[in-house]
Amino acid sequence: MKKRAAWIAAGAIAAVAVAASLVWFLIPRGSAEDQALAYLQAVADGDVAAVEATGLDVPATTASAFADASDRLSEGAIVSSTADDHSAVVTVSYELAGTRHESTLKLSQREGHWVPNAATAFGSVQYSVAAGIAGTVLPADRVALLPAVYEVSAAPAEFLDGSATVEVLPGVTQEVDVDATLRPEAADAAQAQLDEYLATCTKPAAETLPSCGIAIPLAADFSAVSEIRYRIEQTPVVALTPSAFQADGGVLVATVTGTALDGSTKTLTYRSTNWTVRGDVTFTDDDIVLSVW
Repeated sequence: MKKRAAWIAAGAIAAVAVAASLVWFLIPRGSAEDQALAYLQAVADGDVAAVEATGLDVPATTASAFADASDRLSEGAIVSSTADDHSAVVTVSYELAGTRHESTLKLSQREGHWVPNAATAFGSVQYSVAAGIAGTVLPADRVALLPAVYEVSAAPAEFLDGSATVEVLPGVTQEVDVDATLRPEAADAAQAQLDEYLATCTKPAAETLPSCGIAIPLAADFSAVSEIRYRIEQTPVVALTPSAFQADGGVLVATVTGTALDGSTKTLTYRSTNWTVRGDVTFTDDDIVLSVW
């Protein structure tokens, strides 16, 4: 029985050793040039798992966008390389969108293996508006993408039209202007959002709220105000651009109760026929957001 137990234990140790060796096997061995070619081939194949096997961490958004790339590189080759015991610089060439390109990949030693530097392996893109690649919505900040050609659409598509074709190259940072135009649905959503905001602005209160476009000449008639009640006769109508809005033509009636300058209780009604609000427009993954000045 003891011999059997010892044999099982030894077998378990061997299995652990084999598993460990399999983990290392996922990262290709060889020279920095071999590893650079392995990276290019993984990108050419559209194989994110193989890209990560070179030692790179591919974020989920990057991987999702890469799956919907419209064109990938091909014919990867080594142009030149230099290396010491700890780092290497490999110049590679490849075909993308019908053009031959050269890029420089930096690699470093990690536990005996050459690993590409993410800053030289990925491209970096910043879009002028929120953007999406097929079903992947890209974050508003600069985003890392694997080398490929991408068809980028303004987002959210419910509110914006516009697209751009982007060639992402290793180690290249670029800003991309997506020529976005507003869909009619954007104005409808913005008007509904503004109406809700102005309803909050016009709740009964003892003072006017800031950033509501309401200016009542109270100081000319009152030393103190106890209540202001509003009636919206016409909500300001929104006009949009992709980055700003202006809402004009509002008609607002305010009934003010308070203490008159002579100390008596007084109620007056004011009417404005040019109620106007302005502000910024931004877009999230799936909505339009108004920020009133």
